[in-house]
Amino acid sequence: MMGFPMPPRKIPAALLFLLAIVFAGPAFSQTQALSAAATASSPAPPQTAPHLKALLDTLSNDQTRAEFLSKLRALVDSGAVAEEPPKREDWLSGATESLGAFSGAVLGIVAEIETLPAQVAELFENLTDPFILERIGWAMTTVLAVLAAAILAEYVCKWLLARPRRALEARPARAFFAKFLLLLVRTVLDIIPIGVFAAVAFGVLAMVDLSFIVRLAVVTVINANVLARLVIAGARAVLTPDAPQMRLFRQHNENAAYSYLWVRRFSHAAIYGYFILRAAWVLGLSRAAYVFFVDLLGLLLAGMCIVLILQIRVGVARKLRRFGAKDGRTVRLRETIADFWHVLAIAYIGVAYLVWVLHVGRGFDFLARATLLSLITIATATLVGIALGRLFDRVFQLRPDLRERYPMLEARANRYLPLLRSALKSLLAIVVVMALLEIWGAEPFVWLASASGQGLVGRLISIGVVLLAGMVLWELSSAFAERMRLANPNSTRLKTLLPFLQNAFRVVLLTLGGLILLSEVGVNIAPLLAGAGVLGLAIGFGAQTLVKDVITGVFILMEDTLSVGDVVEVGSHAGLVEKITIRTVHMRDFDGNVHSIPFGEVQTVKNMSKEYAYAVVDVTVAYRENIDDALAVMAEVAADMAAKGPLADTIVEPFEVVGVEGLQESSVWLRGRFKTRPLGQWNVKREFYRRIKAAFEAKGIEIPFPHRTIYMGTDKKGDSAPLRVVNQRPEDVTLPQKRRADAARSARTPGPHIEEHPGARERTEEDDAPLLPSIEER
Repeated sequence: MMGFPMPPRKIPAALLFLLAIVFAGPAFSQTQALSAAATASSPAPPQTAPHLKALLDTLSNDQTRAEFLSKLRALVDSGAVAEEPPKREDWLSGATESLGAFSGAVLGIVAEIETLPAQVAELFENLTDPFILERIGWAMTTVLAVLAAAILAEYVCKWLLARPRRALEARPARAFFAKFLLLLVRTVLDIIPIGVFAAVAFGVLAMVDLSFIVRLAVVTVINANVLARLVIAGARAVLTPDAPQMRLFRQHNENAAYSYLWVRRFSHAAIYGYFILRAAWVLGLSRAAYVFFVDLLGLLLAGMCIVLILQIRVGVARKLRRFGAKDGRTVRLRETIADFWHVLAIAYIGVAYLVWVLHVGRGFDFLARATLLSLITIATATLVGIALGRLFDRVFQLRPDLRERYPMLEARANRYLPLLRSALKSLLAIVVVMALLEIWGAEPFVWLASASGQGLVGRLISIGVVLLAGMVLWELSSAFAERMRLANPNSTRLKTLLPFLQNAFRVVLLTLGGLILLSEVGVNIAPLLAGAGVLGLAIGFGAQTLVKDVITGVFILMEDTLSVGDVVEVGSHAGLVEKITIRTVHMRDFDGNVHSIPFGEVQTVKNMSKEYAYAVVDVTVAYRENIDDALAVMAEVAADMAAKGPLADTIVEPFEVVGVEGLQESSVWLRGRFKTRPLGQWNVKREFYRRIKAAFEAKGIEIPFPHRTIYMGTDKKGDSAPLRVVNQRPEDVTLPQKRRADAARSARTPGPHIEEHPGARERTEEDDAPLLPSIEER
């Protein structure tokens, strides 16, 4: 809602102001008359025509002119004429003059206060005159008629626009452009009654006959009211406290109402105060008093700004802490600004007020212009940064089908996107800083146009080219390495050599790039190169073992003796190769221990995972078994493993039956082998042993355990002693019995010798029977 054209609580103040102007008019007029009289009564300057004529005659004659010049020269040489000291034009002299002017304003106010009782007495004396009272009544009636006509015309206009306004505010809108159009039309409807008020007021004022004082007072009130209401209408269009559905920017309703309230306060205080003081000055208020009251008005506005800052300091600090990234280098700076921003703002307001009050040159004009341009620059840079961020998100985002088809493509394509974002943000920040410096008078662009500035820009461009070239070379090397990996995914040599070569290329690239950057900065790199050569020679002589390790490692890697992922045996250590550096190989054994072996100590390398491997299996059978049947069972088990076992993909060729490898003490040794993929021989061997045991048991083929045949021995007649077996458990035999049995057994010559074997079973009833028949049974 527009509200009353002039708030009801302000009508008495406006009328009081009009009365004061009308009553004080004669006093102001009298003051002006006194000032004019004082000016007229001041003594006139003396007549200088005879003096000028004499000087002209002197300068026209050569002789008299020469005498005059000689006298002047002698006077100057004698030192009688004192030289005027040069006038200072620095800020200190300006501040001193401003303090003098402020002191003069205070003295002027004191003088005005001293004459105030006389003016008040004269005012009350004039009120006793019926003619003056009649003039005052007629003036007040005319003023009230002008304001009443303007207010009535505005009310009629508002009544006619009330229905379209309500329909406009009730219309829903979600799109930004639609909200903008509705808000623009509503703002026009708000401004039309203000225009009608001003038109009717000035029109009626032009038709009535008023004195200059009364007319000036009415015009002041009308202008102040119109201007203040236009400012408030603009604030209502931006903040829309009474129509949240039409608000263009996201903002809480309470914050919008709070901001609108403070806009009203500032506009009323600043606009009404300025117009009243201006009218008073035109009517005869002294310059000193006018300046003093304007400074008081500025102090009031500065105090209102400080109160506003103190009220919103917590909310603004919370907004500042939420602004930007949650982690990074700027977090601490942002936290500090959030804690002390109100102190900086209050200090800025204090400095601006002092600059304005003391009239330091054109300091306040410069400060106001620089502040406004700085805010515009920062706001524009913020909008540009947000637009660039959204543009990056839209341009560098892959389609959902491509993201689903190639999950890693977006990460690879946007690898340098954060770096590009940071570079653009840094460039934008540099431009903003330079613009701010230019606004505040530092003139950085003038410096950049100079020889030193152009030299710095050239160096920065050279550094950027070097960095870009290094980045391009590194990306090309990475793309080449990635292509080699994709072309040979199972090549362990590439897995070993590519990281080594990439590290070497990175070192070379960083070294060359660093030297070039140092030379661009201005550092002489010739001593660095010479020192690096001498240092390298010294290191070569002092670290022969290191050089030996490096050279041996280079040849081992070039010859592809071992690679990352191989299982090797180096000297007395064996394990899986996890990492290879330029001088050491790191292996992890089966127990998880890591062995680091320098290449200089490597004499022999046993690689058990090169291209393919053999799983050699050894099986033993009893002498009584058929060898061909046992070999056939082995071949059958191996064929089943290669056909449908879990390790079928590991076996690359059919099982090879080697045959009988040897005749052992109690078994026949059979051998065969599988050809497997690298690192698969041990799993194949374990699986074959598991299956062959089950197959031999199913076929009744005995896998012998270590045993010996007992020979009883015979005497000269060919008879052997009887063997008696006592059915007694070992734990039931006491120690003396064991000793007697051992002594009797050792006394027999020859006697049987029995050794226990690990394959003993539980004793049964059959075990209690005699192991061998006695002599008599035979």
